[in-house]
Amino acid sequence: MRCVLFLVLSFSLSIVLHAGNPGVRIDKNLKILSVTEWLVAGTFPSEYYPGNSDNPSLRDGYSIDFLKELGGESNTKIGEGTAVNLPNGNQVKFNLKKWNSEYVDLIDLFGESANVCAYLYTELECKQAQEVYLHVGINDAGKVWVNGNLVIEHPSDGVADRSDEIAKVSLHEGVNKFLVKIDQAGGGWGMYFQVYGIKAHEKYVTDHAVHEFGKDFDHPQSIATHIETKVLCKEENRYIGWPTIGKTKSGELLAVFSGDRDQHVCPYGIVQMIRSKDNGATWSEPETVSNTPLDDRDAGIIETKDGTLVVSWFTSLAFDNERYYKNNPAWKRHAGKLSHETRKFWLGNWTRRSTDNGQSWEDPVKQNGTAPHGPIELADGRLLYVGTGEIDGKKVNVVEESKDVGKSWQIISTIAIPENEDIKHYHEPHVAELPDGKLVAQIRYQPEDKTQCYQRQAESFDGGKTWSIAAKTPLWGYPPHLIVLENGWLLSVYGVRRKPYSERACISKDGGKTWEIENEIILKHAMNSDLGYPASVQLDDGAILTIYYQIDKKSEKTCLMGTKWMLK
Repeated sequence: MRCVLFLVLSFSLSIVLHAGNPGVRIDKNLKILSVTEWLVAGTFPSEYYPGNSDNPSLRDGYSIDFLKELGGESNTKIGEGTAVNLPNGNQVKFNLKKWNSEYVDLIDLFGESANVCAYLYTELECKQAQEVYLHVGINDAGKVWVNGNLVIEHPSDGVADRSDEIAKVSLHEGVNKFLVKIDQAGGGWGMYFQVYGIKAHEKYVTDHAVHEFGKDFDHPQSIATHIETKVLCKEENRYIGWPTIGKTKSGELLAVFSGDRDQHVCPYGIVQMIRSKDNGATWSEPETVSNTPLDDRDAGIIETKDGTLVVSWFTSLAFDNERYYKNNPAWKRHAGKLSHETRKFWLGNWTRRSTDNGQSWEDPVKQNGTAPHGPIELADGRLLYVGTGEIDGKKVNVVEESKDVGKSWQIISTIAIPENEDIKHYHEPHVAELPDGKLVAQIRYQPEDKTQCYQRQAESFDGGKTWSIAAKTPLWGYPPHLIVLENGWLLSVYGVRRKPYSERACISKDGGKTWEIENEIILKHAMNSDLGYPASVQLDDGAILTIYYQIDKKSEKTCLMGTKWMLK
């Protein structure tokens, strides 16, 4: 079998020139064919309209067919110089571009634009029909058509990794057409586009079976045993996110989260709580903890030594933006009802207490900082809250304490960062206290280069008054939740929003000095990047229950899920 890469340089398929890799055989000996020569046209507008329930991407260009005048994305006729009219009346043309690396970098052509998209087109000519596998990594959202058939849909933003998306396609004898559309959110923009023969793909699957295709916990080196994974709470056609779990002295499990939402950003989130009295086997219906006039997000919970429940969350006005209103006119009407006084009073970071196991709740109290999983109680009875906040108008990793069980909060310190890093990349910390009193805080770190999202970590040996400078860990993912296990080991759980999308866990046996990243545990795979914020509790029998949010079934919104597992 022989398959040669060509580019059509006119509308006539009889006029073809070699371009890229002439003479490459796609057969059992093929390793990887990287397609790096394309006809490219752009940029097309792709406005940022989150909240569009009819559009799985955050930008509308993902769904708009800009090639209708050429026959449409599924039936287009393209050659070098083919012109396309933009919605504003201007015109762009398909021009030939060859890259000298495997990564097709659209920044080279269009610069660091945002909220735009571009098309790429090429052809393969095969001497006989055959099956191949496309291995494609796209930054940001994108689609791939082969001979007019949509074979890859990648609605998520993020860095492009090789083989992010894999599709088996049948190529016919003669010329085969390949069309790619790639959205741009900002930052990196481009793709890896590789063709694998059958044998090469089979080798890839064998070599990557555990990492890319394996089942949760299903590899012989795992240091953990899976007990069960189940849905804890699902609200029909509603979005649930960002949970935390706690265990009371009576053994009851309490899980709080932001529920009853339209979607990831919306005006309607409320803090809800579910309960389990049988170690997570069954759960109650949701009860409301807090429902402010704003969007209530990122709920945390603890029970203190005296039995007080303390729930934390923050409120948001992120929904109040014209970019959302095109697809959500009801949101604009809702925002119009919020007075200046209401916005000013409720916008911020909050905790509230209950002294009767959640039957009633005291008035909420504001803090400077916020973090998804809230404060912890220290051995000396203080509550310690490591969050992100502001001091003198500047963002900081702020540390607050409460000496009255959450009735009031005071700033006691901040966590410094390296001079070569920017505080804007620090988010969503959590902290744990070791048996010897050492405090370990981990912080979500998310720079523009999404390949470098390794958690940062700082330690305190004086109850939180002073801290080491935040340092890089080997844990890629966010945000962290830390607990100390009965045997003294430190457990960190976090979500991984790159393929393979998953909830993960890692152990430190030396108080956070080192992390056994070689024994990182995949608790649960996910179908896309809308996932995470895991939090754990150790049960009386030594098992660990980690809860998180993600999609359970295609076409559904997110729900609350939990995995019960045991360290070997």
